[in-house]
Amino acid sequence: MKLIDLIGILEKRAPLYLSESWDNPGLLVGRRDKEVKKAIVALDVTEDVISEAIIEKADVIVTHHPLIFGAVKTVNDSTYTGRKILRLIENGICHYAMHTNLDTAFGGTNDTLAKIIGLEDIEPLAVSCEQDGMPNGLGRLGTLKEKVHFGAFAADLKDKLSLECITLVGNKSSIVSKVGLCTGAGFEFIDEAYAKGCDLYITSDVKFHEAQKALDMGICLIDATHYGTENIIVPVLKEYIDSEAKKNGYEIDVVTSKCNGQVFGYV
Repeated sequence: MKLIDLIGILEKRAPLYLSESWDNPGLLVGRRDKEVKKAIVALDVTEDVISEAIIEKADVIVTHHPLIFGAVKTVNDSTYTGRKILRLIENGICHYAMHTNLDTAFGGTNDTLAKIIGLEDIEPLAVSCEQDGMPNGLGRLGTLKEKVHFGAFAADLKDKLSLECITLVGNKSSIVSKVGLCTGAGFEFIDEAYAKGCDLYITSDVKFHEAQKALDMGICLIDATHYGTENIIVPVLKEYIDSEAKKNGYEIDVVTSKCNGQVFGYV
């Protein structure tokens, strides 16, 4: 299949109009008419992922996070981003990113986390747009099948996300039933979660004073790490591409990255 055909499949799931104005999703490196026989799906375009793609002889790396965000004034080996772009081009590997459009999209990162948690009656948290005639936006909220102690819920979530540790704010004995969440760095939506009656909010990259705010508000808070809340979309994307390619008669080998992109360690 051509890369443009793969892009059509990806943008069917997460249209670019769903992305935030500051974002930079889409085809960032490569030619749309390139023949694509193999794709590798990852969270980020790291040096390890590029090396993996070279070994796998992949034609394109599909990621959640874009390699290129701000203005790129030079592409050479003197910058971190430049070196990676050069490696991609030199090895004939394209790069396509699905970022905040995938966060917002139905079946994207937030819906995936909500499904893992087991939420019911799921709806968008911060409505800002429409998709397929339905209100949509960043984050999700829903209810648990049964009320549970905050500490027990957190321990279960840590296991479900295969994390060494997660950070909690609030009394572990508190009872939680209505949950708001935003994958990645989404503390900014805690006010919406609180206003809509959530007694627990899940996100990542929480700062000290933000944690204080949650404590003062009386809402339990979990920081499940940026990687932990978003890498869950990688196998989902692989399955989606496989299914859509087969449905449309395209032949493509899709693999998920085996690189561990979690940058934080614990002692």
